[in-house]
Amino acid sequence: MPQASQHYRRKNRAGKKFIAWIAAIAVLAGAIVFFITNFYEDTKKNLEELNYPQKYSEYVDKAAEEYGLDPALIYAVIRTESGFDADAQSDAGACGVMQMMPSSFEWLQEKRGCAGEYSEDDLFNPEICIDYGSYLLKYFYDYYGTERSAVAAYNAGFVVGDWLADSNYSSDGINLDSIPYPETSNYVERVESAKEMYIKLYYS
Repeated sequence: MPQASQHYRRKNRAGKKFIAWIAAIAVLAGAIVFFITNFYEDTKKNLEELNYPQKYSEYVDKAAEEYGLDPALIYAVIRTESGFDADAQSDAGACGVMQMMPSSFEWLQEKRGCAGEYSEDDLFNPEICIDYGSYLLKYFYDYYGTERSAVAAYNAGFVVGDWLADSNYSSDGINLDSIPYPETSNYVERVESAKEMYIKLYYS
């Protein structure tokens, strides 16, 4: 009997050690999974933030507050227009981070009662370009009544009014159901997608 009892105790201790070993492995595996998951999520978020930066934030925040615009929208337009390149200039002549046409810049200065205050070169100044680009966005927003139409007009101009008046593109004369210009349609989709990402990363 003593030998059997001793054998049982050894077997019991071995079983407990095995269970403890399994538990330790499970804890370690859980810790590894937790670390990898968090590392992945942090890395993913960091990469997304690099791809959707908040450059020129002081100018964007100022314009958003002054014109009653969502800062995520302004960032989305800047990202889509120029990728935050202050020196960007299109083949058509649009300049700066918000790719404003010099003719539009002159027109807006007249509307604001400061005609001739700035030259075309001033559009390469992010502070000025963001201010006037945001002002133009707000103008289109007030003129057409919806953000989608405002974004479309920022790309295509006042032709948006013709689309809204056409039942093929707008069922109610207020909202754009579809956009006949492929370039503008793609542009609006890109801005809306970028805005959603900005909201997800910074404003939710």
